[in-house]
Formats: sequence, structure tokens, C-alpha cells
Amino acid sequence: MAVQTSFDFAASPAGAGQRAPGPLGDPEHETGRSRSVLERRLGELMARPISLTLTDNERTMISARRRGDVEHVRLHHMFVEADEPVVRALAAFLRDGDRLASQHLEHYVGQRRDRIRTRPRRKAALSGNGSHHDLAKVFDYLNARYFDDGVDAEIGWGRHGRAPGKRRRRRSIKLGSYRQSDATIRVHPVLDAAWVPEFFVEYVVYHEMLHHVIGIPVEDGKRRMHTAEFRRRERGYARYEEATSWERDNLERLLSS
Repeated sequence: MAVQTSFDFAASPAGAGQRAPGPLGDPEHETGRSRSVLERRLGELMARPISLTLTDNERTMISARRRGDVEHVRLHHMFVEADEPVVRALAAFLRDGDRLASQHLEHYVGQRRDRIRTRPRRKAALSGNGSHHDLAKVFDYLNARYFDDGVDAEIGWGRHGRAPGKRRRRRSIKLGSYRQSDATIRVHPVLDAAWVPEFFVEYVVYHEMLHHVIGIPVEDGKRRMHTAEFRRRERGYARYEEATSWERDNLERLLSS
């Protein structure tokens, strides 16, 4: 059974105008935590295993979902700057929805509005309405089932890479892409065909949504698109084996379409 908790900043916008509540718990300050240090400290305070993901979400600052014994927590990256009282408030809120803790967190977030990046909206929206597959519908389904509606990205069909009449066979094909700068997912229009099953379109979209959720870390000066964590979570798609098998069996047809 999954238990979900969330702290939605848009629903509590008054934080910046409030007086800070009194200190909660130990006044010791521990600023500049890394993700792993914050994950470990929350686990200590909550007395259960924690899996922590940092986000750049515009709206939901805190969300958690318990799966078995593990609490899967998603926090806005501003919380790596949190001192010990705020971390204790986080633990109290995640553990039992403590009202005083919620007030502390509301104040903390309100004082750091500048950390919340508001992405510019493009004048022309992408179109996800295809002849055979509706990407908006696919996105919404995946967002609810796998991401607790926490993915704030735009999605649409890309453009055909070849002009009409150019029938030279492709040597490779990029079925989906994610652009981090404006949180945009594009899907290759070759997949908008009656012979392409919807579960495979879902798999491609799920893959790109994971890039949004996990981010694209830089290690040794190089961007790592598909980390071990990414590959592990990619297998969380319910029809992963079926989708990868279908891709292998139909790659030639995709390349020649």
C-alpha cells in the first residue's frame, strides 16, 4: 500500500508575509547539506529508510509516497540549504502531517521564493494530438500512475526529419527527447501510426519523463543521461519488458518509416 503526503506551495502562498514561528527542536544549524546527507538525516529522524529526490518543481515543494518500508521523498532543491530545525520540521510533517511543522515549512519556502524557477511559457504550445495517439492523454496517465502528478513539463510531437519524397533509409532514430532548459518532451512522429501500440508510446514518454524527474547530472565534466538510478527506475514501467521487446522486433520498420 502506498501512502502519499504533499506540501503544495501554490495552495499556501502567504509564507513570505508571516512572522517566523519559534524554533522547532534542536537549534543546531547544519547548512549546505548534500542530497545524501539530507536523505540520511531525514531517515534518522523518521526512523525508516528514505529515498530522496531533489526537484526544481514550480508548485509542489514536498511530496512523499511510502512503498513498503521505504519513504520516497521529493523535495525542492532549496531544502539542501535547510538548518536543523527546518529538517526536523520536514521529518515531523512527513511523519504525521504536524501542523506546527507545516507552518515552519511554509515560512521557510515563502522566504525563498527566489529559488523557485518560473519557466517561461512559449507563445506557441506544442501539439500532442496525433492521428492515432494523444500524447497529452498518455502523459497525464503516466504522471498520475508513476509520478504522483509531479511532472511539470510540456509534451508534443516533433517534426519529421526528412522532407517528402526523401526515402533514404535512416541509420538511426531518436524516438523521444527531453530539453531541460524549458522542460519540453518531444516524441518522434513516426510513432503516430496505427501499427504502433500505445504501450510503446507510453514507454517512450515515460523514459523522457524520467529525465525530467531525475535530471541530467554532470560527472567529470560530462553529462550522464542514463545513470544506474535512471535504468533502475526505467524498469519500473509496468510493461518495460514488453516494450523493449517490441522495439527490438520492430526497429527495422521504424527506421524505414
